Amino acid sequence: MQLNSNVIVPGATFRNVFILESRDCWSVARPLYDPARDLVLTYDFGLRREVEALGGVVRYVDHLCEQSLMQENNFLMYRFFRDWHLDANGADIFRYRDVDFGFSFRIEIWNDFTFYVRSRLCLEQLRTIGYESVFVGAGQDLMEEILGDMGLDFNVLPSVALTQRGTYFFPIHRWTDERLRIRRTRHVIRDWATIVQGIAMSWYDRLVEGFAPKTRVFVQEYHPTRKLMLRLQRQPGVRVVQGHFSATPGVSRFLRERPIPVYGNRKKYQSNARGLIDEFRKRSVARLVLSTGVDVTDAANRLIEQRISGVLPESLRTLECVIRYLDRHPIRLEILIANLGQVAMLVDSVARSRGVPVYLIINGMLISEYLDEGKYASVINAYSTSIRDHYFRGMDNIVCLGDPRMDDYAKAPLRSINRTTPTITIGASGFNSIDLNSYLAVEFAFLAEVLTAIENLSRRGQEFRVVLKVRANGYASQYRQFIDEYFPDRVDRIEDRVSMRAVLDETDFFVSIYSQTLFEASCLGIPCVYHKTDQELMQPPFDGKSELVTTYDVAGLEQAISDFLAGSGRFDAFLENSVMEKYIGPLDGGNLERNLEFVHELLDKGWHGSGA
Repeated sequence: MQLNSNVIVPGATFRNVFILESRDCWSVARPLYDPARDLVLTYDFGLRREVEALGGVVRYVDHLCEQSLMQENNFLMYRFFRDWHLDANGADIFRYRDVDFGFSFRIEIWNDFTFYVRSRLCLEQLRTIGYESVFVGAGQDLMEEILGDMGLDFNVLPSVALTQRGTYFFPIHRWTDERLRIRRTRHVIRDWATIVQGIAMSWYDRLVEGFAPKTRVFVQEYHPTRKLMLRLQRQPGVRVVQGHFSATPGVSRFLRERPIPVYGNRKKYQSNARGLIDEFRKRSVARLVLSTGVDVTDAANRLIEQRISGVLPESLRTLECVIRYLDRHPIRLEILIANLGQVAMLVDSVARSRGVPVYLIINGMLISEYLDEGKYASVINAYSTSIRDHYFRGMDNIVCLGDPRMDDYAKAPLRSINRTTPTITIGASGFNSIDLNSYLAVEFAFLAEVLTAIENLSRRGQEFRVVLKVRANGYASQYRQFIDEYFPDRVDRIEDRVSMRAVLDETDFFVSIYSQTLFEASCLGIPCVYHKTDQELMQPPFDGKSELVTTYDVAGLEQAISDFLAGSGRFDAFLENSVMEKYIGPLDGGNLERNLEFVHELLDKGWHGSGA
């Protein structure tokens, strides 16, 4: 276990405690602040730097607990997350037309739920210190709610106009809303296109397939299944059903693809929705008592009810449309990438009620012992023996057929490495909303350490070219502002739209967080480092005990870069195909074919093993 330097020493005493989201609140708090006597709690890397420069005590408000405490509560939290929708008999409270669908709400409630638990555990640390007053920055409704649940007194600071100063933490609530809830014009157009095309093709298929029936397979389209889906679409006698149009370019997809049309008046389902919420209030029995003894069941159920009450009529409408579509066009197999998704999990609910087998191809590295987002299927492709033996320990419905994406790297030429004036690519870090040990500012703490190490070596005369690759769910504008403020002219290029492969084709040394991109780099012969600023506890090769070179601070990363420049062999083990295959599966170029053959085997013979 790592010690968390952000923890406040129990028994410490302060005059005032300021809970401030970012530097936007600082102008109001600053006149009241005494660096010698006060404590500042914030999400923001920028505000933390500013308070530290004043000699004050400042901590990340969502990172106040020891790693071991948070890990213990990860297990407790996910036990509740698994069971919250079940009654005393283990029956799903959310049932409609003989279909249990409470499990499908996971994606809707996940962030709200974990964010509350993380925040509550951290704010409970206030009980271990002495203080006179707590001041909360305006607009932090959740903080006010939690402090109210705890029965602690606090004062709300006056609101202020937003400034142009950078905020250096991941805006998780904004991101979640953008991905799940905010509907833009393009979404409306897409939905109408799906309705029109879906209804038309449904009638067309019923007419044509009356003479030549096709076997239907539902595919949850994402990176691991995209090529498999395209191959299945070209198979004679197979019809692929989807939750929405794919990302495949071209107008031909409007004839080839079969998204399930969702339409109808949501108001029609409001009465059913109210009835289900009433049943939830009466029958829910799952309890969440944190390891500290604090019972947060009522708060967790309150958050869940608030979120699902708003989406339940829409979920019922979608479920009705899925039932109707699958009545007319039954599927023989369901292919998933995770036990998550809005439409996909409703299709999954209906498919399970009808005994349809489920084949799940995991979406990247599954490396957290307490998680279960990829464990519910008839049979699961775990890519490799390591993931099978760790994440899926004790399960006997696991196959290791590799990741179809990695076929692109099987015969890729190894990069000629420049150790004189190398290009260092930084794979941006990111907040992990599903792990209590993560915190919102982690990506900027990571980047600051990496760029500091590079800057220190540059001052000694070493020349580098530095590229920052922003992850798909990152905000490039935040990174540009961060670099301009703290590391001007240190980064040569920020990439957020080009593929990782295109970036790696110009890379000599790769520094990243725990990510499958480390394997992609290794397949190209690029030495890699996992720089660990996170506090998460993970399985191999991200456990600090495996072949992957891992650094924990600026000095360690400086040494790793120096070793790379000197041609050290410490990186060689993770460049070996046999080592990588242990973690990511076969690298022989045959993963897509293996998965395709297995799908046909499931269609021809079914699955006779065990499974969820």
